[in-house]
Amino acid sequence: MAKNTFCHIEFSCTDLKKSQAFYEGMFEWTFRSFGEEMVVFGTGEQHLGGLQKVSSVTPGNSPSVWVEVDDLDAYTAKAAKLGGKVLSEKHPVPNVGFSAMVADPDGNNVGMVQFSS
Repeated sequence: MAKNTFCHIEFSCTDLKKSQAFYEGMFEWTFRSFGEEMVVFGTGEQHLGGLQKVSSVTPGNSPSVWVEVDDLDAYTAKAAKLGGKVLSEKHPVPNVGFSAMVADPDGNNVGMVQFSS
């Protein structure tokens, strides 16, 4: 996948089965489990995103978008330097790599993923 492009969009939901049925019916996406509180979806072999179970959904905080980068440390530093804010530092994501979350100067959240090789 190309770097600095969207690699994942994630919808918060309170009921995984209900949300999965909705998106399957709407767009014919296929789903697979990614732990107890998340399913990921796509078309054929193409990964598009995930549904994340949460206790409540706050309008405006979902969906979240994720961009693939090659160096999370450099990009979180860059975000702060450019007037953004680091919301979550680099942390491991099992079987994926690492992720971090920043906010742009207007407060829009942008997730970043550094995939393991």
